[in-house]
Formats: sequence, C-alpha cells, structure tokens
Amino acid sequence: MKLNDYELVELAHEGNEDAINLLYEKYRPLIIKKSKEAIILANHHGIEINDIIQECYIAFDEAIKNFNQNGEATFYTFAMICVERKITNFIRRITGKKGMILNEAITIDDGLQNVVTNYDNIPYMQHTDNDEIMILKEELSFLERKVFTLKLKGYSFEEIAKMLNKNTKAIYNAWERIKAKYRKNNENDN
Repeated sequence: MKLNDYELVELAHEGNEDAINLLYEKYRPLIIKKSKEAIILANHHGIEINDIIQECYIAFDEAIKNFNQNGEATFYTFAMICVERKITNFIRRITGKKGMILNEAITIDDGLQNVVTNYDNIPYMQHTDNDEIMILKEELSFLERKVFTLKLKGYSFEEIAKMLNKNTKAIYNAWERIKAKYRKNNENDN
C-alpha cells in the first residue's frame, strides 16, 4: 500500500519513523538538486555542498514538523519553500558582512599545507624551506596572506580578484609586494 505525502506527514506527526524515512527518501533527490543549484550561487565563498545539504535537511525536518494539512499549500510546495528559504538565509549569512570576516580568514596550517605541496611551482620561491615561508607569512598583510595562499593553490590573478571581490590590479600589486618582501627576507638572511 503506497501512502501519499499527507498520510506520511500525518504518520510522521505521530512519531512514525518509517513514515519520516519514506519522506526523506522520496525528497532526497530534490534536496540534492536544490543544493547543487545553490552551490553554484555560493561559489568561492568557502561553502561546501555538504553544508548546504545539511541546511536543506534541517529545513525539510522543520517542514515535516510544521506542515498543516488545513493550509492551502501542498506538502511539496511547503517543503520546497522551507528548503529554499533556508538555503537563501544560509548563503546570505555566510556571504554577508558578518560572515565576511570568517570567509576571508585563512589559517596558517592551511597556508603551510599548500606551501609544502605547491611552492616549487613559483620560480622565485624554489629551494625555499618552510621556516622561510613562516617568516614571510608573518610579515604579510591580511590581503597579502589571502593572495599568497590562493596563488599557491593555483588560482590566477583574475580568479583571486573575483573571490576576494577586488580588482585584478589590486591582486597583482599585492603579489608584487609579497615577492618584494620575500626578496628582502632573503637579502637579510645572506
């Protein structure tokens, strides 16, 4: 016997785990689809698809708990509205001014991990050890550290400019300052 959404939601309200699982199973493809659509909008903001999927499941759970069959909307419509609002609020929270500080922050461990694997690709940094990189990173401004880390990850100046919401010239200038500081550190060591 196949149950419709209204019957499944009614059973879910009564605490029936099988009904809840059936709803999740039925709506999983839509949640994944909505998450994939959202990750495109949130590109380069440090948001991962699993974060969005988790937010969608939270919204879906709230939709199950709060759905009222006496309302004018179908469960499908109600659930999708809940999911879309949750995604919008999540992305707005992460990419908004309050979230910018966290989004733009980099950890030294992240930077060093990438330095260890990628600095050989940058001509002026060949034969550099990690101690030199640590000293260099300590002398960089916030923007320079971000540019440094992203450049070592292989991003172009244009890509970095888009990610940091700066113009390409500003990124290029930051990179030139990084190279100058590196050269100055090496001159002081010799």
